[in-house]
Amino acid sequence: MSLDTLPVQIKETLRRQFRAFRAGLSEEAHHRRSRAIVRRLQELPELREARSVLLYWPLLERREIDLRPLADWLRQQGKLVALPVVACTDPPKLEARRFGDPSQLERGPWGLQEPRTAPLVPPETLDVVLVPALGVGRNGYRIGYGKGYYDTFLRELSACTICPVYMECLVDVVPPEPHDVPVQIVVTEQEVIRRS
Repeated sequence: MSLDTLPVQIKETLRRQFRAFRAGLSEEAHHRRSRAIVRRLQELPELREARSVLLYWPLLERREIDLRPLADWLRQQGKLVALPVVACTDPPKLEARRFGDPSQLERGPWGLQEPRTAPLVPPETLDVVLVPALGVGRNGYRIGYGKGYYDTFLRELSACTICPVYMECLVDVVPPEPHDVPVQIVVTEQEVIRRS
């Protein structure tokens, strides 16, 4: 194995490990852990002070952290909430669209629930972006599903980036590849990690 392929191999091993952890989560444990992470997110000054936030609608069958209560809370605070929409699959491209309520969501590529016809939100107006991940390192680098949508999207942004993740899916270091963009803040059930 060459040094060039080492990060890819490590990430693939971690991806399998994190998927196995999620698959073993009961519905009750998923709900309890999601609530704990959402509470920590609500305490972040970055979210409290934000005017516009991009978050993701969870794939509950994959035990993604349930951010739906956070979306409700943000809207109750009078903030603009946006969701990602897959604008193009090749090359991978995301766009932010305004989220009003779940009735406007429709299934997009990869099974994601998206507000596909809602008004666009210019990326430069976003204050905070919540970035999904299977797992993340304390160095801010994520392990996603391997398609590169968020890395491409984040490369152009000045927004604060936050990755909510289960504590069992937090490792010391995720080896970066050249295209990877690290997040600034990682939030688990038990801690908030700020990348210096």
